[in-house]
Amino acid sequence: MQAQGALLSEAEKIGIAEYLTQRAYVLEKTALTYCETNESLIPEVKYEGWGGNKEGTGFIDAAIAGINKEQLPQLKLKWAFGFDGGTVTRTKPTVIGDHIIFGSQFGEVYCLNMNTGCVKWMFEADANVRGGIAVNAEASDGIRLYIADFSGNTYALDADSGELLWRTSVKNDPNNAVTGTPVYFDGMIYVPLTSMEVVTAGQNSYECCRSSGQVVAIDAATGKEIWRHRVVAEEATERGVNAAGAKRFGPSGAPVWSSPTIDAKRGVLYIGTGENNSNPPTHTSDALQALDLKTGELKWNFQATSKDAYISACAEPGAANCPEPAGPDVDFGMAPILTKRPDGKEVLIVGQKSGVVHCLDPDTGQPIWQKRIGRGGALGGIHWGMATDGKLAYAANSDWYPFGGDSTVTANPGLFALDLMKGEVVWKSTSDPKNCEGKQGCYNSNSSAPTMAAGLVFEGGLDGHARAYDASNGEVLWDFDTVRTFETINGVAGQGGSIDGPGPVVVDGMVFFNSGYALFGQMPGNVLLAFSVD
Repeated sequence: MQAQGALLSEAEKIGIAEYLTQRAYVLEKTALTYCETNESLIPEVKYEGWGGNKEGTGFIDAAIAGINKEQLPQLKLKWAFGFDGGTVTRTKPTVIGDHIIFGSQFGEVYCLNMNTGCVKWMFEADANVRGGIAVNAEASDGIRLYIADFSGNTYALDADSGELLWRTSVKNDPNNAVTGTPVYFDGMIYVPLTSMEVVTAGQNSYECCRSSGQVVAIDAATGKEIWRHRVVAEEATERGVNAAGAKRFGPSGAPVWSSPTIDAKRGVLYIGTGENNSNPPTHTSDALQALDLKTGELKWNFQATSKDAYISACAEPGAANCPEPAGPDVDFGMAPILTKRPDGKEVLIVGQKSGVVHCLDPDTGQPIWQKRIGRGGALGGIHWGMATDGKLAYAANSDWYPFGGDSTVTANPGLFALDLMKGEVVWKSTSDPKNCEGKQGCYNSNSSAPTMAAGLVFEGGLDGHARAYDASNGEVLWDFDTVRTFETINGVAGQGGSIDGPGPVVVDGMVFFNSGYALFGQMPGNVLLAFSVD
């Protein structure tokens, strides 16, 4: 039932369970500890969104980070927050003043005092919140938060109280979902839309496939749609039948899995796109696109890999909807990064699940250099993101999943630093294979996005280790094994596991790591961990 239930909201799943069992659903949630005083948020936005800024760099200024190499021996666990019943933790905190705000696997959005872990407020969305939270600090009557849930709803909340200001659905297809992070800029919110036909098409009787990846621009004050961009411009038409007799449709797919990136100077929004889900393949799949911020007009399109048509069932025998030939599923899972090199030239840096890092001219989309650092595959390659300080680009390469990628290239997992001028690898760091001995779902690999701050690179491994590296040479300066049980501040039984998904957040001498990621067979876990040098 996983495929059928993938797009259902929490309320819809509960309704089906109650109908089938003829029993009322009662969830006994652990009581939250609310802050004794309801102090207002200090209106200072320190970290927001997916990459920490509109350009998506994953770079945090040293003054905001509040930590340096000499302090790393003092970095200790301060508190752990548990997600009741959770197995996949992909929380990305936004930091305002001394509070962090983050979503959860079950749709709750929490605002916590980051020093004590007490809860200021909690809001319940209709479905899980997989990405980060966008912030509008320009409103005259307080800071606004913008959250998108998996079922396609976008919410505007008052940051101080958690009060719902408006809610709108951006989906126009039952397969639409949101896995990326919305972005706020100049009165507009940009919401990426993926398609779950990559999963639902695994049913041989399913008529595959019609949907397209999209980006929707909405008015930040009202939630009203301003423009909508379809990655696959052509509407799908009937293309015969599959082996099970179900009708085929195409072209389709090219979902937008990740957060858009803002280029204020050029008035452009950059997105990365995914694989086609049916034939014929399009030139807009596995591509980077530049869109006009005001109109959504396509400025340029750079396709990195052509003819990549794929559904998740392609890895299984007898999948009637698997395109022929099946593509390698090496889309862009990360948000593009806009940065300025030491020579003053602005460039776009983006890693692909193929294991290739691309450096593009933001004016034209033409490649400046391209560097392969791994074999790649359906779960990366470079999967979730990169970080840069304008001199080096830091990329986590997973190479742990056998499907897809270049079979002629040896798997090469690890954390890499590449020179922005020529794309040369400056250093590579790998973890000790002994960390995974006797642990099911443990992989000696790096997949989650890194974060760069104060000459340090923070990144978590699929072996469950949270680490800080010397940004100049890759030396591991701090290492904490999260695969253990935790006593949590909210009374939930806490367990650490694989670290995947978003990068850690480093603010005011504190470092926030997720732990637990069982979506693709890695080690499950359900904790947000707060480390501090205090």
